[in-house]
Amino acid sequence: MTSRVPLTVLYDAECGFCSRCAAVLRRLDRAHRLRLVPLQSAPTSVPGAPSTASLLETMHVVDAAGRWETGGAAWLRIATAIPALRPLSAVGSLPPCRWGVERLYEVVSRNRRLLSRLAGAKSCAHPGLSR
Repeated sequence: MTSRVPLTVLYDAECGFCSRCAAVLRRLDRAHRLRLVPLQSAPTSVPGAPSTASLLETMHVVDAAGRWETGGAAWLRIATAIPALRPLSAVGSLPPCRWGVERLYEVVSRNRRLLSRLAGAKSCAHPGLSR
């Protein structure tokens, strides 16, 4: 792994669904293109990170150049970094699909507690996200 990881992914370590998603990303990321960081530690471990309260509002990723993406755009950045997910990124980046990615992100974020239960994971400690 190089010293400059191209993409830092902040995930909610207190949410079973988010933690399971992070575990899947770790397995898919054989080339170590992602740095997965619990958002609870991000304000002290990720330069330029907003407060934990702000991070809980939506998913965040930051690249090596310091560019931040949130929500569905963050999902697409992750998919671009993982070869097995690149086809999803290519389709999801098309203008008509981009809107759908954002709507899907909103549905998932609002239902993290339910998704955690369905996945047999620890229930999400935070209410569904608004964006």
